[in-house]
Amino acid sequence: MHKFKRNSLTLALVAAIGSVGIAGTASAAVHLSDNGQGQVLIYPYYTTRAGYDTYLSVLNTTALSKALKIRFSEGKNSRAVVDFHIYLSPYDIWTAAVVNTANGAKLVTADKSCTAPALPAGGKDFVNFAYSGAALEGINVIGGDGETTSLDRTREGYFEIIEMGTITNTAINAAITHASGVPANCAVVQAATMDMGVTSTLVVGGQSARAFKATGGLSGTASLINVASGTDYGYAPVVLEGFSPPAVENIWFAGQSYLPDLRFADLTSLVYYKGSVVSSTWNAGEDAVGALLMHDNIINEFVLDSATLSGTDWVITMPTKRYDVPVHSKFLATDSTQLYSPFTSKFWLGGACERFQYLFTNRENYSIYFAYFTGQLSGELLCWASSVVGLFKTPGLAVNSSLLGSTNKTELASYLENGWLKMSFNETYISVVNGQTDGNGFRHDWATQSLTSKNGDTYFGLPTVGFMVQDFINQNAAPGILATYGGNFNHKYTTRISRLPP
Repeated sequence: MHKFKRNSLTLALVAAIGSVGIAGTASAAVHLSDNGQGQVLIYPYYTTRAGYDTYLSVLNTTALSKALKIRFSEGKNSRAVVDFHIYLSPYDIWTAAVVNTANGAKLVTADKSCTAPALPAGGKDFVNFAYSGAALEGINVIGGDGETTSLDRTREGYFEIIEMGTITNTAINAAITHASGVPANCAVVQAATMDMGVTSTLVVGGQSARAFKATGGLSGTASLINVASGTDYGYAPVVLEGFSPPAVENIWFAGQSYLPDLRFADLTSLVYYKGSVVSSTWNAGEDAVGALLMHDNIINEFVLDSATLSGTDWVITMPTKRYDVPVHSKFLATDSTQLYSPFTSKFWLGGACERFQYLFTNRENYSIYFAYFTGQLSGELLCWASSVVGLFKTPGLAVNSSLLGSTNKTELASYLENGWLKMSFNETYISVVNGQTDGNGFRHDWATQSLTSKNGDTYFGLPTVGFMVQDFINQNAAPGILATYGGNFNHKYTTRISRLPP
């Protein structure tokens, strides 16, 4: 591994190595699930802005009990605002909501499934510990990063759920299994002495407490609900399968640890491309995950019709960005930080911005292309880990140009009322101090929006997930008839991979 606390993470991964085939099924490689079920769920967006709450669920569709890690990250620099464990018995589902507070956001739930630690009855406030304090140069999970330390920053972001392992201990299974709608004894998994890690010597009910391999079978949903406007933007998370390496028995860590995360992925990725499967090997797990999400173009529709007061927002989240982009103060005379592919800038006040080009096309095939030359100071930018692209129509005033009320926003003006939009990532030869280290460990003098594997596969673009939301207002609705409607549609993508000798 090459980022964060290198030695400690390497030791953690080594400690997670166990015997292949003890339980579960050996993974071929990490890949996108083709049936909406898997070991890792990436939810591209949550928000409590503009009157929205975010409702979420995670479902265990299997006959095995699961130990899960859930982490909510704020949208500017992916700093954790709350994380904990969820223990699901067979066929169990856990639900919760992210709601607004006077200062930021919090998580609330009426669900009885076991969490560790236990969640307060009034909800768990999101915190700013991970992005407050003195600014720390480099890639870290905590410390100031040049941006605001306000709790307002917790009001939007994204979250992920990672299966740490399956539970086969009979007593622990009995404790987390519901009886008359309530788990028998959540205190068992909430105890400070609980240890399910691969080196655990804890015995519970005469059996080892160690968790076995992750086996998948997780699915989930999320909804952005605005009661006042009567809109519900529901979506399914992006799901990864084959996440845990075959030789890793489990990736359970104590509840207050920030681990595991996406760096624990198998070092081989499988991507379906032009009728065949591309198998690539990487120096780091986050690069394997990044390869699955690499896109050179994002494609979706937009509608800005005046007659229906329509509006459109695009959510674009980069869940591996936090592992590759260092914090660097622009006020320091020297820079010793290292940037990693496929990102091309470092984080400070205003974010770590990535340039893109874009093409608007209306429903009658009339196009307007917006491009720039590499090195220009102008150009459109995505600066945050989780950005919202607000579309508005010109000439004239914007109409519903920011449905989600995001403060991590890029605005694009369109002379067209409706049609489709293509955003392209093809930046090359960007000057950056200390160069850019690629997924194969090679350091380039210049940065580019691409990622190259150890076996010579180059993936072009940036790793993104997300969706488009749009709303319509019926100005002719009769009194008492709902007049506001909303819809949510996943982005479409193109992928470009070139295969060269290693």
